[in-house]
Amino acid sequence: MLESIFNPDSVAVIGASNTRGKVGYAVMKNLKAFVEYNPDKRVYPVNPKYSEVLGFKCYKSILEVPEEEIDLAVIVVPAKYVPKVLKECGEKGVKGAVIISAGFSEVGNYHLEEEVKAIARRYKIRVIGPNCLGIINMYNRLNASFSRAYFAEGNITFISQSGALITALLDIAPLLNLGFSKIVSLGNKVDVQESDILEYLKGDDTTQVVALYIESIKDRRFIESTRELAKVKPVIALKGGRSEEGARAISSHTGSLAGDIQVYNAVFKKGGVITVETFEELVDLMHLLSTQGPMRGNRLGVVTNAGGFGVLAADSCRRYNLTLPNFEPSTVERLRRYLPDTSSISNPLDLVGDADPSRYRNALEALLQDKNIDGILVILTPQEMTRPLEVAEVIIDIKREIERRGLPKVIVASFVGGISIRGSKSYLRKNGVPAYISPENGVKVLSLSHRYSTMKIGEERDEYLEDVRSQLIEVKERNLETIRELLSNPNEYNSKRFLKLHGIEVPRGYLAKTPEEAEYYSSILGEVVMKICSRYIPHKSDIGCVVVKPEDVREAFQRIMERGKRYLRERGIEDGIDGVLVEEYIQGMELILGGRRDRIFGPVIMVGLGGIFVEVMKDVSFAIHPITREYALDTLKELKSYKVLEGIRGRPRRDIDFVVDTMVRLGVIMELYPEIREIDINPLIVREEGKGGCAGDALIIVGEG
Repeated sequence: MLESIFNPDSVAVIGASNTRGKVGYAVMKNLKAFVEYNPDKRVYPVNPKYSEVLGFKCYKSILEVPEEEIDLAVIVVPAKYVPKVLKECGEKGVKGAVIISAGFSEVGNYHLEEEVKAIARRYKIRVIGPNCLGIINMYNRLNASFSRAYFAEGNITFISQSGALITALLDIAPLLNLGFSKIVSLGNKVDVQESDILEYLKGDDTTQVVALYIESIKDRRFIESTRELAKVKPVIALKGGRSEEGARAISSHTGSLAGDIQVYNAVFKKGGVITVETFEELVDLMHLLSTQGPMRGNRLGVVTNAGGFGVLAADSCRRYNLTLPNFEPSTVERLRRYLPDTSSISNPLDLVGDADPSRYRNALEALLQDKNIDGILVILTPQEMTRPLEVAEVIIDIKREIERRGLPKVIVASFVGGISIRGSKSYLRKNGVPAYISPENGVKVLSLSHRYSTMKIGEERDEYLEDVRSQLIEVKERNLETIRELLSNPNEYNSKRFLKLHGIEVPRGYLAKTPEEAEYYSSILGEVVMKICSRYIPHKSDIGCVVVKPEDVREAFQRIMERGKRYLRERGIEDGIDGVLVEEYIQGMELILGGRRDRIFGPVIMVGLGGIFVEVMKDVSFAIHPITREYALDTLKELKSYKVLEGIRGRPRRDIDFVVDTMVRLGVIMELYPEIREIDINPLIVREEGKGGCAGDALIIVGEG
């Protein structure tokens, strides 16, 4: 059905206008060019005010248009009239609609938007918008938008929730010689989502690179759609609204740490999406990927006529995880023949200040042969003897040689300066060589492109995950009544019993109702930890309701109970304490492991540095269920503290398999129990390799958020 939107034979513009400055005029003007380019296509303006618009016969209603079926309707009437005209589109048999009109959920008019959604569903009309700029297909000159006309065929499709980013990009495009396949402004996404477009683009031969600007995602299919597309075409995303203000306040550590951007980063990673942080990075990366493709390895060769900028490039390589390898001996020998004695044959390669085009050519041809080099950054600063345009021609020749020979290398330039290098940078860009204002920009975009080459887009299911799922389904079926009872009062004691049922070890412990019971249990367990047990007190240590290795167990019991009761009284809660949990004291490395239920993406699992440092250090990583063993391990390796798990400076290696298994189990638990909103295991105590670990503390939150 999206084919009718991007390649229509007939288009109706409802709200067409003869008045300059009106959206209906701009759309008609753009579509007039579409018909002139495609004489077999038809455009029908619809507006009861006119008998003709821009030379086309105008109709009072789409129902009066003589053609039996219309592929695409572009709607630009005021919001309150949109339901009526969309219903008429349905009666007419229109296949797709682009609703440019604003005035819906973005201004709080949710009821009107729901009405539009219901009409689209009833008549099976695929709708883009409302509140959008429109769409463009460069290859058939379809500009069903109110942006200025710009047609430069290329291999990029840009999908955006912001029309302003589209118009800015189209204004920048001629300077970079960027070409596009399609431009899609999604607006409020009442029907067509990113996932629909991505699935369509997988079979679109004119699209080889996909870039997205996203503020919110409305359907979980996005993950599957990007995963499938990213296997064959790179997908780049810029997420707007990255601040933590967008995250809802939740009482568990997991909830408070799982802000909007952390979840989206996990979604993008699982979907095989390259993420960027700025609009500049988005443009730079789409430029490189569309002209040369990704850098396949992380080994960069830097050629410069300015030592200082070579140093800056080297610093950036460390920052962005690229390496500066030694040149092969044959490369060094060749370079010695062409470079002056003052040149240092190392990487970065300094050609010194008087480097002319021939010196650049000899150096670049040598690096072209070097098997240690995956990408080349050419730096030039304007000096008295520098001829920037001729050096640019050399670089373009090298790029063409790479293409002719099918070499797995990319080449970019950083011509640092202003007026004297402006023309040469433009010449580079027009010939498919990205040229940046600084070496740092060049290194960063190469690093971003390299991410695509290293992405592991694994399968959603594996044998281990399926085994765990089968086990836990059986546990649920055999223990329904017990589980229902535990989750009806998910204090720490019951939460841990629930986890143990599902294969997650917990310390030995007992629930004491009296000081005498606490003393007795302590005598059985040895060194203990004592904690208040109440579903209403999630963070026990904050109010002094945790005592580690108490000297006087009876006194500790009384103190914990008094503080707990005072805390609850201040909040108007009576009889909310179930007793004091007396547990064996266990040592080990402390992680945090948690799960929360995202309303779009489902179970999200978090792992990180645990204990009291979690909120300070925030060394955490997120994964979207289903979680395979490989995916869990990759998520764990993202932690800065992962090396501590592996064992450093004589410290023992920790049981990483135990952590991975617990992550997989927690994901399945969240899947099988939709009533669980959040699970917090802090700390997850990890012993030495082969010795497992246990949930040192556990919090389960059930019910609606």
